[in-house]
Formats: sequence, structure tokens, C-alpha cells
Amino acid sequence: MIDILGHIRAGYYLYAQSVTYGVAAFILTSCVAFLSSKNKNSSVIFQSLYFVLILYIAAIVWHKIYKVIHFQLEEQLTVKVTQVFEQSFLEWTKTGYMPLFLFLVWGGFYLGIKWYMTHQAQQNKLTRALLDKKQAQLETLRYQLNPHFLFNVLNSIDVSVLSNDRDTAHHMLSHLSKFLRNTLQDGENDKVTLEKEFEVIQNFVSIEQLRFGEALEVQINLDDACRSALIPPMLLQPLMENAIKYAWSQKETGYVSISASKLAQTLKIIIRNNKAAVEAVNKGTGTGLKNTQERLQLAYGKDASIQTFELDHSFEVEVNIPWEEYL
Repeated sequence: MIDILGHIRAGYYLYAQSVTYGVAAFILTSCVAFLSSKNKNSSVIFQSLYFVLILYIAAIVWHKIYKVIHFQLEEQLTVKVTQVFEQSFLEWTKTGYMPLFLFLVWGGFYLGIKWYMTHQAQQNKLTRALLDKKQAQLETLRYQLNPHFLFNVLNSIDVSVLSNDRDTAHHMLSHLSKFLRNTLQDGENDKVTLEKEFEVIQNFVSIEQLRFGEALEVQINLDDACRSALIPPMLLQPLMENAIKYAWSQKETGYVSISASKLAQTLKIIIRNNKAAVEAVNKGTGTGLKNTQERLQLAYGKDASIQTFELDHSFEVEVNIPWEEYL
């Protein structure tokens, strides 16, 4: 019978101890969370000292509560509780190593999780901010259409109408409408297929050929294997505009070509015109090259490149970007 009562008492003791630990942990966590929120703008040293002080006080209180529960189970509650509360200040501040260790571990565990969650939230916020900034930069570069191109096209349409050349005006307006529609629609996407991009180039080239007539020859070559490749929209138009401008500036017929091919896991695009590189650099502003280079840097980092080559009778721009394919 005595053994049974002993087991019951031991079970009750463990139960009371577990409940008390749980309540103490809940209260401590709530207090630490509340105090951390109130002192989040304080220095790290101040927060650390504040945290240690709170844990120490909590350990003292827990040590006294633990004694009360222990004495109650030993049926010495009245005497021992009186002794606990009649202790001196120095005696009150004494606490066992175990309560202090447990509270430090629990507090450190809580603050560790809190720090990790705060760090992750800050990282996510920083990542979103960088992405938003990057997207804004891409949008700015994407919509930097050369206003002179639009002015020249509209002026050519006006000349065609005044000279009663309605067919030329009609075809020019038709290609311009398709070009602008594709520009606005594709501008909403981060990437488009190379086939789609070449359609935009074809409309642009058709407009320029209507303007310059037989003074401009353009050749477009697109491998079938590259049609589904993905690139940023309106990436090639500024380069084609520069190439046509430099090629046509000569008195002889201007020649421009654009080709795309797959080399290993790289998409290679080459734009060539029959303008000397020295003349092109001296007379041109280089806006198209700079725009394309900045967009490639934002979209691919160091994985993409743009290079220029001065050949004997032509100027060549080579664009290399990582291979991506629309599935």
C-alpha cells in the first residue's frame, strides 16, 4: 500500500512539475516576445543585457515556485512557504544552476528562432526590392524606343500621302501598326521566343525598306532549331536600327544581315552591316549597343555577352546569351 501511494505521489509530482514547466515556458516566451518588441530599436548590447536580466529574474522566480511545489508534495507547505518568503534579499537572489540553465537554453532557443525568422523576412524584403528595382530598370530600357525612328516613319508616310503614293503609305502604316502592337504585347513578358522577336524585326525591316527602297538590302536567317529559344523582348531592334542607319548612310546600297544559331548551350546572334567600324563608332552614339548591354547585364549577369568586331568591309555585333527554350 505504501509503495502504491509512493508511486501515486511520484506521478503527481512529475505531472505538477511538467505543468509548471509548461506554464513557466509559456509565460517566459510571452514576456521575452513582448519585451523584444518594445526594445527592437535598442542597441544589441542593451538588448543582450536586458535579456540576461529578465532570464535571471525568471529563473529566481521559477526556483521559488519549484521549492513551493516540492515542499507541498512533502507535506511541509505551511512551514517551508513561510521560510521561503521570509528569506533575506541575498537568499532570494540565489537560484540553482538548473533553473538558470533551462531558462537560458529556452530563451536562447526562442531568440534564435526569432532572429532566423527576422533575418529571412529581411532577406525576402531585400530580394523583392532588388527584383522590383531590376524590373523597373528593364522596363525603362525596354521602352527606350528611338523617337527619331517613329518621327522618320511618320514623316515618310506623310510624304507618301502628299505624293499620292497610297500603296506605300498603306503598307508602311500596316507594318508600323504590327510593330507597335507586338512591342506593347511582348513588353508585358520577361522573355519571348526568338521566332516572335524575328517577326518584330521583320516588321521593322519592312518599314525601313519602304523608306529607303532599293538602297537597302536586308537578309534574315533563323535556324529552325532556334525558333523556340527565349530572349528578352525588343532586345535586337536597337541593334538592327543602328546597323541599318550605318549601312544606308553610304551612297552605295546598304547591306544588313541578322542570323541566329545554337552553339552548345548558347544562343548566338550576329548582326552585320557594310559600314566601317571606325565610321560607325565616330558617327553613331552607341545607344543601341549600350542599351542592349545593360539589358543583358540585368537579365543574365555575366552569363551573357555582346561583342563588336571590325572586319575588312563590315561591322559585326555578336550577342551570346544562355540557351533557354520555350516548352
